[in-house]
Amino acid sequence: MAFKFQNILNHRKTILDKKYTELSEVQKRVAMINLAIFDVQKSLESFKKSYSAQVAGISDIYGYNTLETGYKSLQYKLNELLAEQESAERELEIKKKSVIQAKIEYEKINKLREKHLAIDKINELKREEAVASDFASNRFIRE
Repeated sequence: MAFKFQNILNHRKTILDKKYTELSEVQKRVAMINLAIFDVQKSLESFKKSYSAQVAGISDIYGYNTLETGYKSLQYKLNELLAEQESAERELEIKKKSVIQAKIEYEKINKLREKHLAIDKINELKREEAVASDFASNRFIRE
């Protein structure tokens, strides 16, 4: 006998797959942000190491302002990326929770399907046993 909630099970599976896809997109975004943060941090370290050499080569205030603006823009970008990372990690936690909830909902229906299949199997075995018993009874009567 067919499982009467198969459509619901299929729908729950579709929702679960969608939630996994959303989670992987957010995980990818977090990884990209972390790479960008790493790059900006390396740029800042490099800037700090070469700062004294760059300052020694500056002959006017314009050069100094350019150097200062470069440093401030790197700091700003780093702070912006850190804020974006925090936001993305919060979103990641929300997506993880939604995946867990979708998995629970899917498993509820799937367990029901498994019970249904087990009951069908038991009923099938009972029918086979009854048929075998009928054959045995009919043979015994004929002899």
